[in-house]
This record gives sequence, C-alpha cells and structure tokens, in this order.
Amino acid sequence: MKRPEFDDFRELFLECLGRDYKIDPLLCNKKQWLDLGDEECRRNILESLNKELQEKYGVEFDINRRLLGVNGPVESAIIQTFHELSTINIMARINAKILARRANQLN
Repeated sequence: MKRPEFDDFRELFLECLGRDYKIDPLLCNKKQWLDLGDEECRRNILESLNKELQEKYGVEFDINRRLLGVNGPVESAIIQTFHELSTINIMARINAKILARRANQLN
C-alpha cells in the first residue's frame, strides 16, 4: 500500500473536480470548499477521489464530517484530505509491523 505524494494527490483531487463536476481547477484556489455545493455534492467529490485513489494506488481515506465541512478554500480541503489519507496509511503500516512481529514471536 503506497500512498501518492502530495502533488500527485492534489492533481488527482483537482482532476476529479474538473472531470466530474465541471469545476475549472484553475479557479479552485479562489473558491471556498463549502461553496462547491451541498454536503452531498462534496461527498460525491470525495467518493470520486477515493475511487481514483483505490484504482491507482490501492489506498483510500475515510469520508467524515470534518472533511465534508472544511471551512476554508478548496486548497484547505485538499490538504486536510491528504492528511487523513496519510494518517490512515501510517496506521496501516504500523499495524502491519505489529502483526508481523506477533507472527514471528509465535513461530
């Protein structure tokens, strides 16, 4: 499981906005996350991103209230979503190491 680097993640996020929601990625820096539509619209954006991440990298993040309600520019939503993905990735790697140690101790 290898997560994308931030620049790749950001580009993928903006691609989802442009492709699925006809939002010009160049204008996203001037838009507020909460202005992109209602919560369901923002959920759909994040679900589309999750699908792309799953297909390209085999990773995903949890779509939660905090991400759906980021009060700030789209860039803030991108950063917080990447942080969510990174945290989940780190936890998965730590858990895998713990399970591997336990398995080695049993052998």
